Amino acid sequence: MPSSYPKANLRTIWSLIWPQTLMMVLQFGIAFVCVWVAGRINPVVQASFGMLAQCIMFLQVVAISMGSGAIAAISQSLGAGLARRARRYVLLVGWGSLLLGLLTALLGYILRAQLFDALMAPPETREILDNYWRVTLLTTPLNYLWGVSSGLFRAIRHVIAPLLVTALVFALILFGATGLGLGLFGLPDCGYMGIAWANFFSVLLGATGNILLLLRLGYMHPRDTPPWRWIRRGAPYLIRVAWPAGLSHFLWQLGYLALFAITAALPVGSVAALAGLTAGMRVESLLFMPAFAFNMTVSVLVGNSLGAGDKAEARRLALVLSASGCVLISALAGLIWPFMGDLAAVLSDSPAVQKETVSYLCYNLLAAPFTTSSMIFGGVMMGAGATRYNLAVFASSFWLVRLPLAWLFGHVLWEEASGIFLSMFVSQAVQSCMMLWVMLRLDWTRFSLVRRTGALAT
Repeated sequence: MPSSYPKANLRTIWSLIWPQTLMMVLQFGIAFVCVWVAGRINPVVQASFGMLAQCIMFLQVVAISMGSGAIAAISQSLGAGLARRARRYVLLVGWGSLLLGLLTALLGYILRAQLFDALMAPPETREILDNYWRVTLLTTPLNYLWGVSSGLFRAIRHVIAPLLVTALVFALILFGATGLGLGLFGLPDCGYMGIAWANFFSVLLGATGNILLLLRLGYMHPRDTPPWRWIRRGAPYLIRVAWPAGLSHFLWQLGYLALFAITAALPVGSVAALAGLTAGMRVESLLFMPAFAFNMTVSVLVGNSLGAGDKAEARRLALVLSASGCVLISALAGLIWPFMGDLAAVLSDSPAVQKETVSYLCYNLLAAPFTTSSMIFGGVMMGAGATRYNLAVFASSFWLVRLPLAWLFGHVLWEEASGIFLSMFVSQAVQSCMMLWVMLRLDWTRFSLVRRTGALAT
């Protein structure tokens, strides 16, 4: 059976990249609105939201895992021309994400006290954390469904629909969080709980909108519910792709907590260093949004090619998109370079924080080609189902290179934050070289979902 898609050209690549970049900008805006409104209420609420953000990132591990498995299985199925198999995977992943979201929420509720203790939350934040966390847990299953379904659209190359839904979610959270959180637009002033409930209804809109649009496109229909015999053969591939992706994300987030701890323990200027690290990461996150779009695009296109049995095309796409992405992001980094001081001044009034922000940006803008290539090669491995290579490379480069060097440069040799920022540059360079070696020397295509006969062929 022929592939559902022709070979990707420049127009195809661009049509996938720009909507995903814009969607990430909107998602950044959704998070920013909540933090901004929290800051307008009072500093205790803003501090509580900062701690909650870390908790929520850990909640997303399972959803990210499922999304990785879905991208590989669905894109390869469509590349092989097996549309019914793709629809079955869409249904399996969609409702599976909702079930796992419910289980994750239940676990988060049971362990909430231990979680706040681990964060060493100050007593004045406990009530805020507990109240907001309960609504967050109600939101979690819907958040899983919304996030995973957005990835399902990407896997089937329909990226405009989730963009429009995300735009509606952004509009609702902007109106609801500012209205209910600050008592604007004639709405009652509910304080921080107004933000929580605005977020709940916004995510409900996102999940519902995505599911309705998938149904309109012929996916998520009950008639495509896979039989148990099919699930027994099809689900193990999802798990094989998902668990390394989830563990990689978990270790990466845990590594950043360790990096923050190393920065906080600096003998001099730790507060300014932490603020500079946080501010620099905000600028960096905006810069690398197009790189994330390349990551997600290459995962789908490589999956399509491997599903069609065209390994040469998969390798060509991997190299073309990595080279293109590196050129684009490096150019953007070059444009930002002269304005590092201005950006630092916008983010903080403190000269000490501005100095650390500029230092962070110096090292991480120079690392742009390494960071970008690593991200795009990671997308290649996701599309191929070879997420265990991502786990091995990303975890080792962070825990065996970045963190030890951060301690050595930051605490032993230089005794300042610039040593920690240098460790980030070195680890990104090492990570990029390792991923390139995997790309060129290892048979990462062997992890793709092979075309089978019987139940899994449909």
